[in-house]
Amino acid sequence: MEGTRRLTGGGRAILTALAAALVLCTAALVLAPEKAYAYGFKQTAATKDSATITWEDPNAGSSFYTTTGYTVQWGEEYGKVTKSVTLPATQKNFTFTGLKPGTKYYAKVTYSCRTSYGAYDSQYLASGDIASRVVTPTGVKQTKWWYYARSVEFTWNKQTAADKVEYKVCKNGSSKAVAKDSTAYLSTNFSVPKVKNNVMYTVQMRVHDQWGWSGWSKKAYLFTQPMVNAKKTKVKGNKLTVTWGKIKGATSYTVYVSTKEKKGYKKLATVKSSKSSVTLKKLKGKKFSPKKNYYVYVVANKKVGKTTYTSGKHYSYKVKGARGQLRWTFD
Repeated sequence: MEGTRRLTGGGRAILTALAAALVLCTAALVLAPEKAYAYGFKQTAATKDSATITWEDPNAGSSFYTTTGYTVQWGEEYGKVTKSVTLPATQKNFTFTGLKPGTKYYAKVTYSCRTSYGAYDSQYLASGDIASRVVTPTGVKQTKWWYYARSVEFTWNKQTAADKVEYKVCKNGSSKAVAKDSTAYLSTNFSVPKVKNNVMYTVQMRVHDQWGWSGWSKKAYLFTQPMVNAKKTKVKGNKLTVTWGKIKGATSYTVYVSTKEKKGYKKLATVKSSKSSVTLKKLKGKKFSPKKNYYVYVVANKKVGKTTYTSGKHYSYKVKGARGQLRWTFD
């Protein structure tokens, strides 16, 4: 036909090579890693120490690509993997075991495939968060009671898999909540305002994930540090007498003394809850002197079973002879 030239054998070979190169380039573009493909990637089950994911074959129905296997990688930090496992092409699910309870992990799935032109490894399929089930909260305890602000802070062992947390605060011996909150703000510390000094409270927590709520934690106890009685705390006759206000519900009190405000405190006495004063004779083997400065603080304790809750330290009391001064600490 006019205007048409026949290709020589060499020309046909060049065109064939160009076509093959174009196919390979196209395949490389299609299979480029880190594309935002999903392919049905999702978590389908969880226990307190395991999580199961499933996905679909990215080459299902393709006459050109054939999937030859999968690699699953995971780690606790988002975007970083520390463990991996290789799976056959027939397996499109995996169960992670040995996970920490209530913990979120990062998981990534890649695949390998082959064509008539070659094989391709580590092709991105999908990635995302997985998580073990939340469990009953632990480590719930008081961190600070603000005496004049009349608020209390408490902490817990945070579970990263939780999407909501709920707590309730009651007066000790009562089931009626004086403070209750449910929030998606997963802080490690919570603050409860408008509490009354010298009154003991209980706090319980529970957490939620996509599978439901955990159980309520065991009761933790919240209470203020006993205030030292300024008029009755003094050094007289080489003895130090310390007097404090009682906390209803406490099971004992512990008295600490030092010659320095910030350090060096020694536990000199632990007395029953029926007592509100103690007379001390020596500190580090030496008698007390009315001419020296001493720093004193008292901690209230609440023992429940094998667990002892304490008010902690928020202030100390400086005493010299019969005169004293309150010293607040904010550590």
